[in-house]
Amino acid sequence: MAMTTDPEKPVSRWLPSRRALRIALVLLSTALLVFVISRAAAPYLISSGLVRSAMERAVAQWTGHRVSIEGTPEIVFWPEPRVTLNAVTISKRTDGGQKVLGRVEKLSASFGLYSAIKGSPRFSSFQFVKPEVFVDRDKDGRLDWASEGLLSAAVRQVASQTDSGQALSRDFDTPIGSVEVENGSVRLTDAASGRDYTLSGITADISWPRLSGALTSEASLSFANRQFKLDFSSAQPLLLFGGKEAAMSFSLDGASFSSSFDGVASIGRGNVVSGDMALNLKDVPSLLDWGGIRIAGLDKLKTAVLRAKLSTVDNELRFEGLQFGLDDTHGSGILGLSRPKDGKPLLSGTLAFDQFDITDLLSSFSLDLPSEQENNEARQPRLTQWLDFDLSLSANRAALPPFDLGDVAASILLTGKTAKFDIADAAFEGGDLTASYTGAEGDFSGGGSLTLAVRNADFGAVIDRMQLKGPLPRGRGSVDMSMKTEDPLWATDLSEISGKLSFTTENGVLQAVDSRRFRELAATKAYYQLSAAGGEAGLPYDRVEFSASFADGSAEIEKARLTGPNETLTLSGLIPYQDRALAVSGDLTASDPTRDGEFPPVRFFVGGSWPDPVISPVSLPREAPRPEVVPATPTP
Repeated sequence: MAMTTDPEKPVSRWLPSRRALRIALVLLSTALLVFVISRAAAPYLISSGLVRSAMERAVAQWTGHRVSIEGTPEIVFWPEPRVTLNAVTISKRTDGGQKVLGRVEKLSASFGLYSAIKGSPRFSSFQFVKPEVFVDRDKDGRLDWASEGLLSAAVRQVASQTDSGQALSRDFDTPIGSVEVENGSVRLTDAASGRDYTLSGITADISWPRLSGALTSEASLSFANRQFKLDFSSAQPLLLFGGKEAAMSFSLDGASFSSSFDGVASIGRGNVVSGDMALNLKDVPSLLDWGGIRIAGLDKLKTAVLRAKLSTVDNELRFEGLQFGLDDTHGSGILGLSRPKDGKPLLSGTLAFDQFDITDLLSSFSLDLPSEQENNEARQPRLTQWLDFDLSLSANRAALPPFDLGDVAASILLTGKTAKFDIADAAFEGGDLTASYTGAEGDFSGGGSLTLAVRNADFGAVIDRMQLKGPLPRGRGSVDMSMKTEDPLWATDLSEISGKLSFTTENGVLQAVDSRRFRELAATKAYYQLSAAGGEAGLPYDRVEFSASFADGSAEIEKARLTGPNETLTLSGLIPYQDRALAVSGDLTASDPTRDGEFPPVRFFVGGSWPDPVISPVSLPREAPRPEVVPATPTP
């Protein structure tokens, strides 16, 4: 069947669309015509003096201070109505006359034509070109910008909402819009510290639709010749400006460090309620140099990162879920920073490291080893001048060159009256180690006492790590040592240390001593080097006991006895270790007295210097023959 088309239908289908398009074009043309006519007629309908005075009143109303305009205002109507005021000065009256609080080279804002024609122009989209703000902060923390202006009134009237917002009555809830700042500066004069702080080169874009709404901003600025980028937002800006607790979020990024915070805080009280914080010190030496900061113990640190959830509980700022990195050392833990009524702030808590260097750790807590050039006059300030510490520490591995400790549990206590570093437990060369170092005068600058205990360690490995030479026992053993010094331990000469040492070891070998060769030389030589009596096998022993007291650079042997399966060696005398010298007498005898014939006794004197002293045999007196016993003859 053939199909036919109706030529009338397409025409009827397009007619409604054409009518709609025609109506839209008419409306658009009318709106465009009204827009053009309004812009063209605006200069004749709106008084520039009216706009200028309204703008001047608006600034004065906002700040609550006197506003003066020296330049001629500029008004444009294309592409939008906008007024620009030149040379704006904000000041307040004081006992000494007018005090300038701020200057703006150019201040501009857009306004509505309809409101301007009615005689009450409403301004929005503010732009500040080269604004200068001068702020004085007194010793009580008050700022001289406080006023009776609209912003200050809104700050006083605002209330917090449960949904992290802020509530403001309609009388104070004024629309703002956007604020743009170009090349601004802020100078703060702080009476409490006696210092001036200047932020310069400020370029910012601020969005604040209404006083009751949220504020967001992006800014770049310069401080002390360093550039920074700042992102800031707050759902409760009025509460924040009023020094109350408010929700806020910011990030600050610079060349040598970056930081961020997202939570609830009070800038007036300077405290944090809760929130997440992050700190990344990208270049610690550069940061310290820029800030003019010299703190002992931080000279080796290159980078540092820190993340934590902050909260304030009972006047203590807590760092929970703490994750940190110090160069190649990483760890976690929980810290608390509290400020007692009397004394310095106290940093306490628990830190767990994957690894650390004990020397570097103590250095960071001001237990550092000063450089050779450092003297008392030029000594760097310590963190302990501003903080007390009470920390529990743990680590999978801790370096104490030339040794490595494992599974370390330690603590450090540094307060005004106590200075103590303890290693409660650590794996040491197959055994265990504990140690405690206590400062004598509440810190470590006036000397102190050290106690050390090692149990069941491999002293052959200890000898190898310390690269010690000479006849020393290789075997598993234990050490107990206590010492005192009047000066810092790291800055004390050996002659100024006093204390006691005891050492025991079992089932080992006294290396570099061949007792057979020793006896041969003792029988034929008046004196000889100990190395001449050396041997690879050494002198085996079942047990070695050694104890001594030391002071004034010399140690007095209280007990020195080596008991072996065949022979026994005993020593007594003095060891002037300050001079690496020896003044010791000894006896080498058979462990079993019935074997004297097999191992005849040898008495000798040890002199010279370690590790190869001189042996001088001492002749033993011959044992007198026993008299014959003659039977008594009975008396007749």
